[in-house]
Amino acid sequence: MLTVIRAYWTWIAAVGLLALLACLREIYRAQRSRVQTIFGLERELAATREARARLTMLAILVLLAALALLRYGIVPSYPLPPLLQPTATQIFIPLPTSTPVTPTPTRTRIPTRPRPTSVQVSETPTSTAGPAPPCSQPGVCITFPAPGQVVTGQITIRGTASIDAFQFYKVEYGLGEEPQQWHSIGDMQRTPVVSGVLGEWNTSGFPAGAVRLRLTVVDTSGNFPPPHEVRVVAQP
Repeated sequence: MLTVIRAYWTWIAAVGLLALLACLREIYRAQRSRVQTIFGLERELAATREARARLTMLAILVLLAALALLRYGIVPSYPLPPLLQPTATQIFIPLPTSTPVTPTPTRTRIPTRPRPTSVQVSETPTSTAGPAPPCSQPGVCITFPAPGQVVTGQITIRGTASIDAFQFYKVEYGLGEEPQQWHSIGDMQRTPVVSGVLGEWNTSGFPAGAVRLRLTVVDTSGNFPPPHEVRVVAQP
């Protein structure tokens, strides 16, 4: 419900204002009818209409105030994790399969990787060995750029954002080793992605240094697994 309020707050406020204007118009018409009529019954009906319009306007004001409190006072920048996370059991299920699988090809292919001793040696292990170990959950994973990779210009962020009861995902970035602020890359996406493009990121103008990417995937109940973060290095 909090997500719905945040997403459609503008429409809710607009409908509420239109309803208030309708109530004010009804009050004005009832007062005018009560003044102009000479019959007692019509005056009573006009007074009843005016009282009903006033009560309706009061109810709308209370409802708008409560929704505004939820929108600006309670709803955070992203949903708070509840104490009970139904996806917590999934964290331990893929670990036995992903942990032994990734070291096996890495260790067997290590003798073939040191062939080039140039700068490409650092890029090859980060692109192949980087995505698998940090992804504790296969449904929340950034596979490109890899941890420690140098990024510049336009970057295509790839990975997977798909959990049970999927609602939306968002990709953010923060400057520094421990960002104090996070900035969205594009809008919230309401279509799950499996081993595909998560978004486009323009790093032009970024100061040289560490930058952290964060992927958050939220389900329909507002729950979400721990976000996946990747540390990259921006190069102007």
